[in-house]
Amino acid sequence: MDAALEKRLGEVLAQTGLKLRSSADGRSVFAGFDEELPDLLLVPERLPDMTAVQLCQHLRLNAATRGIPVVVLVQSGQKGLERELLERGADVCFCVNDDPAFLLFRIRTLLREYGADSAEREGVVFRQPMVSVVTAVGGALWTWPGETPELGGPGTPAGATGGALATAAPALVEMLRRNGQESTLVDDPERLELTGGNTGCAPADCIVVDLACPAFDGLALVRTIAAFRRRTRQCTRILGMVERGQLSTAKVRLVFEAGIDDLVDTDISPDLLVARIATLVRRKSLQDEVRREEAHIESARARMALADALRRVNEDLAAANRKLIDAQAKLVQSAKMASLGELAAGIAHEFNNPLAFVLAHENTVKRSMEQALQAVREADTAAAEMALSKGSERLASSLVGLSRLRELVASLRRFSRLEEGEFRRLDVPETMAMVLTLLAPKLGQEIDVTCDLAAPPELVCQAALVNQVVMNIVSNAADAIEEKRERAAAAGKKGAPGRNRILIQSMLARREGEDGMDYVVRVSDSGPGVPPDLQERVFEPFFTTKPVGSGTGLGLATAYGVVQAHGGSIVITRSEALGGACFTIRVPYRAAEERRGEHVA
Repeated sequence: MDAALEKRLGEVLAQTGLKLRSSADGRSVFAGFDEELPDLLLVPERLPDMTAVQLCQHLRLNAATRGIPVVVLVQSGQKGLERELLERGADVCFCVNDDPAFLLFRIRTLLREYGADSAEREGVVFRQPMVSVVTAVGGALWTWPGETPELGGPGTPAGATGGALATAAPALVEMLRRNGQESTLVDDPERLELTGGNTGCAPADCIVVDLACPAFDGLALVRTIAAFRRRTRQCTRILGMVERGQLSTAKVRLVFEAGIDDLVDTDISPDLLVARIATLVRRKSLQDEVRREEAHIESARARMALADALRRVNEDLAAANRKLIDAQAKLVQSAKMASLGELAAGIAHEFNNPLAFVLAHENTVKRSMEQALQAVREADTAAAEMALSKGSERLASSLVGLSRLRELVASLRRFSRLEEGEFRRLDVPETMAMVLTLLAPKLGQEIDVTCDLAAPPELVCQAALVNQVVMNIVSNAADAIEEKRERAAAAGKKGAPGRNRILIQSMLARREGEDGMDYVVRVSDSGPGVPPDLQERVFEPFFTTKPVGSGTGLGLATAYGVVQAHGGSIVITRSEALGGACFTIRVPYRAAEERRGEHVA
C-alpha cells in the first residue's frame, strides 16, 4: 500500500477508536493469526508476496477466518478486478480515490454485522495450508520447470554440495510459498512427518511425491502414506509427478490404485500445477471442516442423549427419594410409637398425679362452697369469706394440675404428628422443651438436665432431628445412668459424689474442609460411656446392649438415618466434662434458606 495512502487511512480509522495493526505482506498477516484473529482486514489489491484474490481464497478455506470481512483497496476503473475479488471472497472493494468517510461507513457496517459471528469461531484455530514436497537431487521435481535457482538462494538446502543441480532446491517450494502456502522440502522420505507430532507442526494437507526420483521408491512411499491415511482416517491429499510422456493408462491405473489423488507430468505449466495443488488443499480443508461439523453434531446428539438419560435418572431418583422419605417417616413414626410405649408408664403416672390432685380438691371445694352458702344464710360474713378463700386456694391448686395435664397433652400431640419427613423451620429450644417434658417421668428427680443452647433458635430441618434423635439419645443416657447406679448399688458402693447429670448443648461450628457452617447438638451424660469397640455398632439396626425386653435396637439406628437424611453426621466420644458418653450431631446450617424462602414451613 502506498505510504501516503496508508497514513491518510490510518488517521481516519484512528479517530474511530479502532485498534489498528499493520503487516508488510500476506505471510505476515497469516502469521499474526496465531496470536489474535482480526475483526476486519483492509488490504491493497496486490501485496508483495500475493494478490488480494489469493489472500481471500486462503481466508475462506478455514473455518476460523471464513467470516472475517475483507475490504480491498483498488484503483478506479477496474470493474473486472472488482467482480473477480467479490466472487473470490472479498466483502467490499473501495476505490483509493474516493472519500475515506465512505470507507469508514462500510467498515462500521461490516463490523456491526460481524459481531454475530464471533461465537462461531470460538475454539477454532487458523493455520496456513501445509504442503510437503518429497524429492531429491536427480528427480523430476528437483529440476522442474527447467529453472534452477541461484546457488545459496533462499531455496538452497543446507549442506548441499556438488554442481548446480546438486545444490539448488526445487522451484515448486518457492512457488507454493508465493501462493500463500507453507511449503517444506523433504529430500529423504524417512524424515517425512505424517503426524506432525515430532516437529510440533500440523501434518501436511498435501504431499507432492516425485515418482521419477532415483533416490527412493516414490510408489512405495505413496502406498505408505495411503495406508497411514486409512489407519488414522486423515484427509491428507497426495499428488504425484512423473517424467514427460509417462502418463500411460497402465501407469495411471497403478498409481491411483496405490492411493494417489492426482497425477501430473513435468510438462505441466507452473500456474496449473500450483492451482491443482491448491484444489487438493481446498478439498482437504473442506473435508476436515465437514468432519469437524459431523463431530460437533455427534457430540451434540450425545449430549442430548446424556441429558435425556440424566433427566430420566433424576426423575427415578426423585421418585425413589420420595419413597425413601415416606418410608423414613413411617419408620420414625413407628419408632416414636415405640418410644411412647416405653414411656407409657411414666406418662400415665404424670397424668395420674395432677388428675388425683384435682379430684381430691374437688370435694374440698364443694364443701367450702356449701359452708360459704350456709354462712351467708346465717349472715356470718367472716365464716363465708373464710370458706370462699379456702375454696379459691383449692381451685388455684387444681388449675396448676390441669395446666400440667394440658401441657402433657400438647406435647403428645406435637410429638405424634406425621410430618417428620418434611423440612421446615423448627424452633429448637421449644421442641427440646417438649421432648424433656415427655421424658420427665423417666428422668425423675435423680437426674439433672442442663440445656446450654448457644446456637440460633430456628433451624430448617426435619422435626425428627429433635423429636427422635435427641429424645433417643437422652433416653439412652437416662438408662445408662440408671444402669450405672444399679451396678454401684449391687457392688455395695454408695456411688460417686455429686448428682447424675445430662448436658445438652447447641452451637454453630465451621464445616471441616468446606465452606459454610454446621449446626451442632451435643448430648453428654455422666453414665458409664460406650466402649470404643461398640461405638460404631450402636447405630446398627436391632443392636442393643440392654437386657432382653428392655430395648428394640431401633432408636439409634433411626437417629442415624435421620441425621444422614440431613447430610450430617453423628459420632460418639467420651465426655471430658461428665465422664460418660458424648453424642455429637452435625447438620448443615440453613439460615439463608430460613430468611430467604417463605415456602419453607
